[in-house]
Amino acid sequence: MNQYNTFKQQHSLHYGLLKGGVLLLLLSLIACQSGKQAEKKPDSQAEETRNETSLMLNDATLEQSNEEGKLIWKIQVDEAKYSPDRKKANLTAVKGNIFQDGKIVLQIKADQGEIYRDGTEIFLKKNILAVDPRNKAVIRSQEVEWRPKDSLLIVRKDLKGSHPQLEVSAKEGKYNTREQKLELTGQIVGTSEKKSLLLKTEHLIWEIPKQTIIADRLLKLARFQNKIITDNLTANRATVHLDKKQVVIKENIEFKSVKPPVQVASNEIIWNYKTRQVRSEKPVKLIHYQDNVTITGNQAQVEFAQNIAYLKGGVQGSSQSNEAKLYANNLTWNMASQTIEAVGNVIYEQHNPQFNLTGEKAVGTLNNKNIIVTNSNRQERVVTEIFPDQNQ
Repeated sequence: MNQYNTFKQQHSLHYGLLKGGVLLLLLSLIACQSGKQAEKKPDSQAEETRNETSLMLNDATLEQSNEEGKLIWKIQVDEAKYSPDRKKANLTAVKGNIFQDGKIVLQIKADQGEIYRDGTEIFLKKNILAVDPRNKAVIRSQEVEWRPKDSLLIVRKDLKGSHPQLEVSAKEGKYNTREQKLELTGQIVGTSEKKSLLLKTEHLIWEIPKQTIIADRLLKLARFQNKIITDNLTANRATVHLDKKQVVIKENIEFKSVKPPVQVASNEIIWNYKTRQVRSEKPVKLIHYQDNVTITGNQAQVEFAQNIAYLKGGVQGSSQSNEAKLYANNLTWNMASQTIEAVGNVIYEQHNPQFNLTGEKAVGTLNNKNIIVTNSNRQERVVTEIFPDQNQ
């Protein structure tokens, strides 16, 4: 009986231990699973927190490479604040370089900036300075956008450009870094040659390496000397060669010199604004708008600084005040003294008194009917005297 009781107690003890062990194991498994769940929960919360929280960087250097691994931009900022998805960043005090084919094409600086689309687009705002170290061109603005894939800097507001050869302002523009070409639009004002040349138009393209400006809309040019206008020009199209100090002008040209007071009209001229020389291989008309003398020819070269004009081919001169006309092959005109020298198949006509003269050469002045016509064997001089009207 005692042995049975002893066996029963031992059996009960072992069972109790087994039962307790199983219970402990179950509790351990439950605790372990609960622990894993507890471990996962903070990670999930951290991820959600990260997705809802911006990343802030101070005194940081940021850079971006293209698909080939080549650096396309590298900038320093005082502060960079990334959006939760890391696809956008707001920048403060931006300074850095923009690269193309491994070389710096723009050195940039701005008070503020933004990065979009994983760095494929950069916006800069306020007090922007962009310098192309290859050609020394400087662009200033209040708002620009950089598109690396297009090699394009889009200037959206208050563009100001400067270069040793030109200073220009416009409402907006685009700078192609690969071609080093600046396209300007809206209220364009440019000055060149130490502010001796003023340009105004609504659209132009400045090819900086070629030192060329192409204007395809109404263009106004003015030349200054000692801050006084010497010449004015308007045309529908023009190409300015800054290196040659020369303008090629086409379509509806009106060129007006202040001194001498002569206007040039033609469909195409070449103007050297430094020497004040105008040349044309097309039919041209010169008008002395004070003395009402007009000279036309198929070709012309006008030296405004020397007051001399040379005309060739089908030359015709006329004075509206006294109805005198002169025809010749070639003619030299002193615009200051109004004297002319005509050569080749000369014909002179006048009214009151009415007569014609022909010869090989003529010299004199049209505005007062004082012309000498000569040929190989005779010389005739035409002098008109004006007598007062006795009836008055």
